[in-house]
Amino acid sequence: MWDRPARILAAIALAVSAAVSPVGAPGALAAAQTAAETQPSSVEGVTVVAPRAEQRKLPALVERFVEAHAATGRIDQLSRWATPVCPVAGGLSPPFNDYVVRRVRSVAAAAGAPVEKHPNRNFACKTNLLIVFTTKPQALLDDVRKRHPQLLGFHYAAQAGRLAVFDHPIQAWYMTGTKAEGGVIEADDEFTRLPSGAAGSHFSARLESQFMGVLVVVDSGKILGHQIGPIADSVAMLSLARLDRVQGCSALPTIVDFLNPDCPPGPDPSGLSQYDAAFLKGLYATDAEQFGRVQRSAIGSRMLHDLESAPAPPKDR
Repeated sequence: MWDRPARILAAIALAVSAAVSPVGAPGALAAAQTAAETQPSSVEGVTVVAPRAEQRKLPALVERFVEAHAATGRIDQLSRWATPVCPVAGGLSPPFNDYVVRRVRSVAAAAGAPVEKHPNRNFACKTNLLIVFTTKPQALLDDVRKRHPQLLGFHYAAQAGRLAVFDHPIQAWYMTGTKAEGGVIEADDEFTRLPSGAAGSHFSARLESQFMGVLVVVDSGKILGHQIGPIADSVAMLSLARLDRVQGCSALPTIVDFLNPDCPPGPDPSGLSQYDAAFLKGLYATDAEQFGRVQRSAIGSRMLHDLESAPAPPKDR
């Protein structure tokens, strides 16, 4: 079962490599070379400090932040990686592809997501995360819909057209599976029955939702002139947490608003916001077998705890 997403992603990667010309440093991402070299290699030790004006309304803001960043799937749970994340990037020049992959791995490790700590060069991990930079994202999605509709995520045939629409500069699609306690994972598919059990149940096998494969597509034409650092962090965020199409802008800083057409343009962010990092840590620390509403509550509580325990900001003079 686990070979299935690897084969699908490998097929897409092969098609992309034949059809996409790499975007190199002399072109779209020339200004990003310095950022790629100086961007921190990890996000560990993040200190979350809320601006003074947000202190009183922070619980409500965090609740809305978690709701916007945590979409549930087939069994009303938050999906996440349970096996090591094995990313491959294509469409940029090799140094930039490698940088994006390294950054995703670094963010995953800092968040508590499983990663290969000692990769075996003779037996490379099977690709389960494909990151594609292309000038023709909709054509790619049309091909995915035609040849590999499973990668669009759990859906019924009539929903495929809506799911395969590319309308943001960076988007992701998630192939998920459901695993019963003590059982094997079953791909979420309209023709596949759920394993027996219930999320959060004490009377049957408990279920959890896991990522089996993720496709992240980046419109190369929309990232012209932007730094590679926040682009890589945007990819990392979408790779590690399931986000539906973002509507509007967040009241708290988030990398998700970077290049969001619904948000006013501004300077490139430095990368993941403090809230993004705290959210990812909360996601991978919460009980994977609980209901989505319980998971969201646990993530929000952890974020608030991190905020309250952070050093107080300096007093205004």
